[in-house]
Amino acid sequence: MILDAEDSTAELIEAGTDASRLYVVRNSALERMLFDRNLVGTDFRRACLESSRHFVRHLADEYHPDDTAELMILSKGLVYQLGDAVAQQSGHNLPLNLVATSRVAVSAESARVEVSYAQLEAPARTLLVGDTVASGATIVAAVGRYLETHTLTRLYVLSYAGTMAGAERIAAFCAKSGIRTTFLYGLAAFGLGLNGFDLSFLHPETVTRQAYVDRAAKQFSGRPVSAVGWDFGSQVVSPRKYRRLCWVEAEVWGLHGSDCLAVAERPESWAELAHERAAYADSLGPGWKNIINSPDAL
Repeated sequence: MILDAEDSTAELIEAGTDASRLYVVRNSALERMLFDRNLVGTDFRRACLESSRHFVRHLADEYHPDDTAELMILSKGLVYQLGDAVAQQSGHNLPLNLVATSRVAVSAESARVEVSYAQLEAPARTLLVGDTVASGATIVAAVGRYLETHTLTRLYVLSYAGTMAGAERIAAFCAKSGIRTTFLYGLAAFGLGLNGFDLSFLHPETVTRQAYVDRAAKQFSGRPVSAVGWDFGSQVVSPRKYRRLCWVEAEVWGLHGSDCLAVAERPESWAELAHERAAYADSLGPGWKNIINSPDAL
């Protein structure tokens, strides 16, 4: 049973079948993370750990520690710090499985993901996964690789920012193998932007409180800017890349000089942002390669 925990609430948004549930979790740590795009480094890491501890509290009566492990998707799964969250919250150890994936193609409708590495030495019938959910393809690929080796009966997806469509895709995949799925999302079940990267409170398909929509509209001057950027976790893993992606976001949305993306830093080249090309190339038009060196891009 998913319970409210201390200063955090979990609201059931969708129960597609008896085997799939989606909850939206609300607390101050998630609000700090999803409404401060200038949060980087140690402060961002602390907000992530606090948010994960809230997620774990909500699961207190749900899973059995002796038959539960983490499936960490590298490298951004590191930012969720689920092992520390479980240890601090319950005193239990969370065994760890590792999977590395890479996105081959991305769009609003789908993404193609390949698994390049897997270390699955901690089998358990229940898995916790911490990851941003856009199309859902990454988690589908990771769980699919796990199922090649081990049996799974329950999957908990803990996502600071996730889409409804991604949850539905993951749930449908798991249902084929008789796996029950539970999703805990931060503040909203987002709609997904046409570029396959933007998770905005202002997307028409986002399910959230009106107060969050109003707050995002004010923060981003009515633009549907992503609540978590285009490479979640880079705030800690590669903060310079994060700042430079923020600059490109500011270019896309006409927000250069805005307080909402104050950490933005002009990139030195597009090469360092190649993995996120699908997020910005169409929006910037056919001359996007010339923008960095243009005196008009301020």
